[in-house]
Amino acid sequence: MRTSSRDPREKPYPTPGPRDRHGLYERAVQDPEADIDLVERVLGANGRPSRRLREDFSGTAALAARWVERGPERTAVAVDLDTAVHDWARKYRLPALGDAAERLRLVTADVREAPREGFDAIVAFNFSYGVFRTRAALRGYLRSTLGALAPGGALVLDSFGGWDAQKELVERRRLAGGVTYVWEQQRFDPITHAIRCAIHFEFARGRPMRSAFEYDWRLWSLPELTELLAEAGFEGIEVLWDVSTGSVARYQPRARARNQAGWIAYVVGRRRRVRPAASAGSRPRRPGPG
Repeated sequence: MRTSSRDPREKPYPTPGPRDRHGLYERAVQDPEADIDLVERVLGANGRPSRRLREDFSGTAALAARWVERGPERTAVAVDLDTAVHDWARKYRLPALGDAAERLRLVTADVREAPREGFDAIVAFNFSYGVFRTRAALRGYLRSTLGALAPGGALVLDSFGGWDAQKELVERRRLAGGVTYVWEQQRFDPITHAIRCAIHFEFARGRPMRSAFEYDWRLWSLPELTELLAEAGFEGIEVLWDVSTGSVARYQPRARARNQAGWIAYVVGRRRRVRPAASAGSRPRRPGPG
């Protein structure tokens, strides 16, 4: 339950305008509730508590904010290199959190230099780790996250692919309020897997918002991600694949899957648990009768 120390007679929380690009992005792209549900299932499967979260490439910290709202024992750190997105979060997000805002810390930094506080989970969603264009760069990031996890903690990445992911294409989806979200894949290089994409917004009235967000990524494959996680020192690596038959996605561990025109999957890597040392005076039991 959300707690707040604000007097109800005070002015309402500030809210972004209808053409605010960050607000539109959250409406079009993000689903913090579903993301946190998935992270909790990952942690629960490994016997981890759901308390300490780090959200890398956090943008406006939507996921981290919802995380701390789910319980007074929860803390979160949201890390992003862009000062503007954290300024937005301070203006629009933190006031609405009330007392829970004290448990959310915004850190403006390179994710490879982010706090290393023994997190239960670190997430890097919305494919933003694609900014690392070489195996060495991505491996370095993964190693830094491993060192920031508590023993038994998990790193969760999302990934997209399918044959449509390697095309130049434009996809449109209507949002409430007469807004259309437009995803454009502008260029793909089959040799380097460099991909350039953009998000635009169109409105029932007024000029469209072209290139509200632009991305220059490497499109990493699932085998590359799992191999790099292993090279970085992660264990318990698995791919969570959408096995739903209806409109609501349901992700389960899978070793194989049929290719599709477009898919989204999650990749999980875990830090090894610390095994308790044998107590003084004890020794392993010798196998055999007796």
